[in-house]
Amino acid sequence: MSLVLPENFKAHYRNLSKTNPDDFKNIEIEEFFKYCGLPLRKAFRFNQLKYRGNTGKNIFIHETEKQKWEIEPIIWCNNGYFVDRKEEVKTIAIGATVPHVLGGIYLQEASSMLPVTALFHGHENIDFSDLSVGDLAASPGSKSTQIAEKMHGKGILLTNELSSTRLKALYSNLERCGVSNSLLTHYDAENLCNLLPNTFDFLLLDAPCTGEGTVRKNFKALENWSPDDAVTMANLQKKLIIAAFTALKNGGELVYSTCTLGDPENRDVVNYLREKFPNQVEIISLENLFEGAEKAITHEGYLQIWPQIFDSEGFFVAKIRKNLNTKTIEAQNKIFAEKDKHQEEKNLKKFPFTKVTKKQNVEILEILYSQWNFALPENFELWNRDKEWWAFPKRIEHFVSNIKVDRIGVKIGEMHGKGWKTVYEFCSAFGNICTKNMLEITEEQVKKVYAGNNLDFENNSDNTKLIFNKKEAKEIMLTYKKFPVAIGKMTIAGNNLKWKNQLPRVLLRNLK
Repeated sequence: MSLVLPENFKAHYRNLSKTNPDDFKNIEIEEFFKYCGLPLRKAFRFNQLKYRGNTGKNIFIHETEKQKWEIEPIIWCNNGYFVDRKEEVKTIAIGATVPHVLGGIYLQEASSMLPVTALFHGHENIDFSDLSVGDLAASPGSKSTQIAEKMHGKGILLTNELSSTRLKALYSNLERCGVSNSLLTHYDAENLCNLLPNTFDFLLLDAPCTGEGTVRKNFKALENWSPDDAVTMANLQKKLIIAAFTALKNGGELVYSTCTLGDPENRDVVNYLREKFPNQVEIISLENLFEGAEKAITHEGYLQIWPQIFDSEGFFVAKIRKNLNTKTIEAQNKIFAEKDKHQEEKNLKKFPFTKVTKKQNVEILEILYSQWNFALPENFELWNRDKEWWAFPKRIEHFVSNIKVDRIGVKIGEMHGKGWKTVYEFCSAFGNICTKNMLEITEEQVKKVYAGNNLDFENNSDNTKLIFNKKEAKEIMLTYKKFPVAIGKMTIAGNNLKWKNQLPRVLLRNLK
């Protein structure tokens, strides 16, 4: 199938190239139209929450060779790769392979990796422990999971999505990729920011847009294209960028991005913010974001990625810092000081979770250490709801007393009459820092687990003897290439050991 661009779309951009020649000085308009019709190169990131350090990267490289994937580094993302597949495996969806379902890779268009790279540019060695980061339009989770990799489980990552139908996909990807420090919310982004003024150190607003840059992936993106659509969308985008700016702390940084091409949704939106806050908005140039970025830089310092420049989707990225003067800061602090703290305390009392007592904390941590040699990372604390036990990132009180949160942190286990049960979320988020009661399995066995099958093991191999020498059922975590796969109960069955699969039903699928 080949793409036929709408004539009014081509006429619009031809006219712009003539009336605004400075904006198109390095852009050959007919080449732009040509690239819009070319197939888009596939790309993915290897997940540094799962593939850790140099050892993890070596395992990833070996796995790509095993899967017969040919990879090429993406210059603006140190763990991003273009991927081509050898002919015999092209019919196998990457999403149906073991590295993907275990959270080792995330399929993501290359240009889409730029906003997060820009967000933390200049802060490569920052400690996120006391910081708050937000992704205001997060589903399906590509940028949220990329942010989480940079944070390494420290600080708080708020991931917000307005669409209820897309919220499930967002949570699923956060869980699969082992994201542990997230707060998942379901708000209109403008309303959310108004409820959380002066809160975030870093914010990403990957704004809803007309999607002109996605035409290589979705030929129908321009099917009913009209320049009026951009004007309508820009009205929403201007409201969102103003709200996002107010939610930043003084000195905080915001990245505004879209996957569209025209000025009304891009430069005009950012310039609108500058007009509204002329003394507070500082534009951070992205000219040195990566080698070759100057090919796509505007005179303001924004990135305008046309499809033909890097053989990718079209994208726009701008970075902004909030700088308030002393007088404004003092006035703002006075407003916050007068805010009804009693109301926050009342709201916190309605929160369905409670912090564990010192006694409970010792009890649960002893269970986890005895079972898995697991020590709770410093950034987390234990909370409880009925029989459930959760690890939440510290400092959530400000958030949960001002907004409704759909999901926080990691559910680690449940306490029932029969004792303790560790759940899958713990396995995905914290399994790679556990060292006890782990059993390495093969790729074929991983496929059986994801098909919903139990596994049998001989009771005379060295690795099973090390983890199982009792008659009662015992929780065992299966791993593949040191990746946590699933937790199940191991029991003796004659001369063999049987591992009973407890992988959640929603995760079951046929892997290739």
